[in-house]
Amino acid sequence: MNTSAAESIYENRSTDPVELMLQYKRTGDLETRNQLVMHYLGSVKKTVMSMRSILPPNMQYEDFINQGVLALIDCIEKFDPSRGASFDTYIFKRLRGSVLSYMRKQSWLPYRVRTAKRTIQHGQEVLTAQLGREPTQEELCGSLSMSMGDFDRYQMEISNAEMYSFEDLIENASQLIGRSNTEEGGKSSPEEHVMQEELCEVLQQAIDELPKREREVITLCYYENLNLREIGEVLGVSQQRASCARTSGLAKLSKKLSDYLNEKEPRNVK
Repeated sequence: MNTSAAESIYENRSTDPVELMLQYKRTGDLETRNQLVMHYLGSVKKTVMSMRSILPPNMQYEDFINQGVLALIDCIEKFDPSRGASFDTYIFKRLRGSVLSYMRKQSWLPYRVRTAKRTIQHGQEVLTAQLGREPTQEELCGSLSMSMGDFDRYQMEISNAEMYSFEDLIENASQLIGRSNTEEGGKSSPEEHVMQEELCEVLQQAIDELPKREREVITLCYYENLNLREIGEVLGVSQQRASCARTSGLAKLSKKLSDYLNEKEPRNVK
């Protein structure tokens, strides 16, 4: 069911979604399920919008919404109200996971961007060693025989790739901490709850340790859901500088999170 079809079937109704869920589990009535889809369609759209910073520009917004609706329907089918968990909590991770999974399947990051990332990083390391300092953008472009326009474009695409990789890492961390949550209706065990709190503390500490500009960019990106253009306007910097700060900050957060997961994985993998 795509969103256009879903929106044309039913108008929003004031029926309690909890009662609707219980009714659907008793009867299996498709009309009741469609009412649930319409009720939670806003959650799907909100989830996709919250991830707009990493959505590739060559993909249609509606495609991600449709993937979210499919994930929502699957959640409705698998959810067990008798376990006492909140459906809103249950679908949050599933919806974000469905967006990331769709991006992964589409292999949206072009090979040329991955190649450019390696080339720019290597060129920066070589020039830094030669100059004894960080090279300017002009110096780096000259060394790489790359135009400023191409450099800025690659930096934007690389920044989006880093954002996606970090989101993917967060998703993997969630799966590691609560592998059975999906099958158990989203109800976390006390041990999983403690690990989730610990993960949040690790990320918060890593954010606090970032340089001021990187911390500001990450905060505006994740807590205010601003894109790079909007972040640049708020901070009074160019979009390219905001992109570089986000790329650098996310790389450091990814390293911290990867180190944490490497420590936790041996005792959690069965």
